[in-house]
Amino acid sequence: MTNDQTPFSPLKDKTTIRPAKPSDKAFIAGLSGKVFSIYGPYSTTVSRWFESGVTMTLISMAEGRPVGFVMIGALPGDREGETRAEVLAIAVAPRFQRRGIGRELLQCAEKKVKDWGERRLFLHTAKDNHVAQELFLRNGYRPVAIKKGFYPSGKDALMMVNELGNDPHPLP
Repeated sequence: MTNDQTPFSPLKDKTTIRPAKPSDKAFIAGLSGKVFSIYGPYSTTVSRWFESGVTMTLISMAEGRPVGFVMIGALPGDREGETRAEVLAIAVAPRFQRRGIGRELLQCAEKKVKDWGERRLFLHTAKDNHVAQELFLRNGYRPVAIKKGFYPSGKDALMMVNELGNDPHPLP
């Protein structure tokens, strides 16, 4: 196992989360390409979302550099005039996974969505991505639908939702 794959090694410094800046685009695109490539051209897709001006992206910093991000957006809902808050992407650099960074990013995203007045947060994860599903289930998300062929690669997605008013964990 290479050092890049070693989970659970302690971080030298505590992580911090901050809003993304335009200069973070290369990091976001690169990490998206690395962790989402089996689902489609997400380096390009996530970069477009980032530049769209209708998403909010938060960056996790550790050891003086970005190590993860979460991107959220308010999308049109099922009814006229309704919006639906959604985690569009969440990723942590492989070397920094399994250290609680994904959970911290998710909790910060939930707080932002609550600040927008939303009480539900949706997300999609690959039906075969059991590691991500564990994270989401542990943080109060429940499956609501399977979307066949959801990803550009043709893979199925599991749509999940968290009723934030019944949040099982405290927000930072």
